[in-house]
Amino acid sequence: MNIFLAFAFRDVDKPLVSYIDRLLASQFVQSKTGENLGGEMLTPIVQRRIEDSDALIALLTKRDQLASGGWTTHTWVKDELAWARGKGKPAIALIEEGVAIDGMFQPHEYIPLQRENPLEAILRLAETVAGWQQEAGRSIKVQLAPEDIAAKLGEGEIPCRHRLWQKGKFTDWKEVIPVPETGGTFIYIDGVREDQLIQIRVEEPGKVWQSPATSQWMMIQLKAGGTNK
Repeated sequence: MNIFLAFAFRDVDKPLVSYIDRLLASQFVQSKTGENLGGEMLTPIVQRRIEDSDALIALLTKRDQLASGGWTTHTWVKDELAWARGKGKPAIALIEEGVAIDGMFQPHEYIPLQRENPLEAILRLAETVAGWQQEAGRSIKVQLAPEDIAAKLGEGEIPCRHRLWQKGKFTDWKEVIPVPETGGTFIYIDGVREDQLIQIRVEEPGKVWQSPATSQWMMIQLKAGGTNK
């Protein structure tokens, strides 16, 4: 999983950004930013980075004090957050205490942040990221067998499809591209949850090969199962 981290590139916010980076690394999540793209502007390049990410975390810290006593925050960070939500990405905002949000967020859309005591916010963020990971699933590498069929798949001679099984229901079949590597032929399947089983189907002229729904931790063995009428 990779997450876009939207924040203001200011020295005062570096410790908070570091906490978030360490959290993401501990959960084997890759983080992306717009740091090398100038910041302070939602450019097409930043938009594409957000679109290529699985989720977004926005760090909305204090910027300018208002006459009312509250604080503004960083417009471009809000723009990045809005862009992610507009694209249907999971997104959460960490909002520093004192920042005026004016009803912009529902309670489930943000986490209050105390700069001097950020532990509670970081723990809540960890729970949010864990939920995203569970929902998104993982990328699984599957080795195909027997070798003769796997070799044909690796050479691109015949098509290969997969589907997932969970709680008595199958997903639709999806095309997948076999990859010949040292040690065998493999396929890569994204979005697999821990409680899902994987089934593979291969069709060649006059014959269908299909595996049983198999644990994602095992080599998948294809078996002949009739014709592909």
